[in-house]
Amino acid sequence: MSRKTIQAGVLTLILAAAPAHARGGEGGGGGGGEGGGGQSSGLSSRTTRAVVTTLTRGFDRCGELPQVYKFDCYRHTYKLAAQKLDSNQSYAEAAKALVQVEETLTQAVKQNLDPAQAPVRKGLNYYRAVKPAAVPQVKRQAERAMQQAETVLLRSPADKQVHYARIAEAVNSNKVLLRSAMLPGAAVRLAWHLLKKAVPA
Repeated sequence: MSRKTIQAGVLTLILAAAPAHARGGEGGGGGGGEGGGGQSSGLSSRTTRAVVTTLTRGFDRCGELPQVYKFDCYRHTYKLAAQKLDSNQSYAEAAKALVQVEETLTQAVKQNLDPAQAPVRKGLNYYRAVKPAAVPQVKRQAERAMQQAETVLLRSPADKQVHYARIAEAVNSNKVLLRSAMLPGAAVRLAWHLLKKAVPA
């Protein structure tokens, strides 16, 4: 069999497989492709992974900001994550849970803005500061909202459990980072040291 014949066969297989991949993603689900003109595109590992990556990487970037700016950055992270699920009805409950976290942080930042601090830039975005005295209160509000979102995600219908559980795990990781970000540096180092001792390599 010639090389051209083999290449033509491979190309035919790729073209034949592409529509099926676009339609269902992992786990089937039917409907249009990802981002298919406002219609439900079903559950897929690609979409779930995009949300999880947005939450985890976003929180990592927020962690590099001074404490008073972190909450506006967290707000933006949850906004971006929720946008990954726009128009996909299969993720309706997840999107609502993420939006509730975003709205809680939006309100908390708005009510506790520090006019004495100018916004800081991180990447392409600017983030506003809350008053230092309000940090504990805003932190409690954020943590409570994340806990509620995690609960909603973990109580999802059985056919969504695999995907929603992955998003819930990312939210829980955010919650852990939020708590540690509020600790003094020495306490963080001690907690990390104890964690490494408790978990075998």
